[in-house]
Amino acid sequence: MPVKIVKKSNKTDNVLLVLALVAVIVSVISAGITYNYLTAFRNKITGYGVSTGTINLTIESTVSVNFTTNNINWSSGTVTEGGVKYATLNTSVHGPGNVTNGNWTGNDKGLVIENTGNVNVSLQFAFGTNAGGLLGGSADNRSYLFNVSNNESGSCTAANGSTEAGYLNLSSWLTVNTSGTSFCPIFRFADGSDLMRIDIAIVIPHDATPRSTNDTITATVAQS
Repeated sequence: MPVKIVKKSNKTDNVLLVLALVAVIVSVISAGITYNYLTAFRNKITGYGVSTGTINLTIESTVSVNFTTNNINWSSGTVTEGGVKYATLNTSVHGPGNVTNGNWTGNDKGLVIENTGNVNVSLQFAFGTNAGGLLGGSADNRSYLFNVSNNESGSCTAANGSTEAGYLNLSSWLTVNTSGTSFCPIFRFADGSDLMRIDIAIVIPHDATPRSTNDTITATVAQS
């Protein structure tokens, strides 16, 4: 019995193709709508809000100084014999001239003090004794002097650029006293300008009391 072959019409194929295209378009549109909906929903939930955090700390001021060169030692010696009335020891003189008319060991280092804190300070020096207490002997032939200077440029300055009332000039020789002497209204802390120097000059009379003698220098500071 012969088999009958039935051929689909082009019309049916076209309908199926259109339906497939419609389905694809609907799927794409649905996916887009779904994405937009989810995005909007997420925005409603999160709001894309901005929040901030903070950090807090306090840096405390430190008032501190330190003698980085803290000792002057002339060792032992005597005034030269032969009618010499006194010998002189002076740390500000570099070379052999820092000891005259005596055989003490020369010292040209002086004392050096550094502002080791983090703020500017005012500076005052006080000594423990005077020439009589340190040396003894004839008052006419004895002296105990000191000189304060910048060991680094600009270490000591005044607020108005000049010497302020109550503060003595730098680089001037002054007689040691035990009551305290104010020198620097602004002793700076910045590296490169935070060092000051104290030089000492002693005139020792020929009749000074034989003994081992010393003195202590105290630096007192306060925040400027």
